[in-house]
Amino acid sequence: MKYPVIKENHLFLKAYEKGKGYVSDGLAVYVLRGRNKEETFVGFTVSKNRGNAVLRNRLRRRMREAYRILYPFVKKGYIIVIVARQSCCKFSSTELCEQLHGLFRKAALF
Repeated sequence: MKYPVIKENHLFLKAYEKGKGYVSDGLAVYVLRGRNKEETFVGFTVSKNRGNAVLRNRLRRRMREAYRILYPFVKKGYIIVIVARQSCCKFSSTELCEQLHGLFRKAALF
C-alpha cells in the first residue's frame, strides 16, 4: 500500500515549528493538522551525524517499514515527520515499530 510522502522542505519546517512533538528513545515524531482531510502525509529524516550514507538509508528504510505497518490505522488529515534520534541505530526493526506505535498512540493518531 502506497502512502503520500512529504518532499517539500517548507512542509518539514512547518511541522517542526507549528506541530506538536513526541519523543521516545529512538524516534521523535512531529504532528501537524494538515489542510487535506483525505490524506495523511509523512516525511522521514535522518541527520548526517547518525552515520554514513549506508547507515542513514538503512534507518530510513526501517522507519518507512514501521510506518507502512501502521499506515492503515492512522487517522487522515495530518502531516507527520518522523525523525531518527541518536540511539535509533541500536534498535531492531521490531523495537522501532513498537516505539512508533507508542508515539502515535500518545499523539492520538489512531
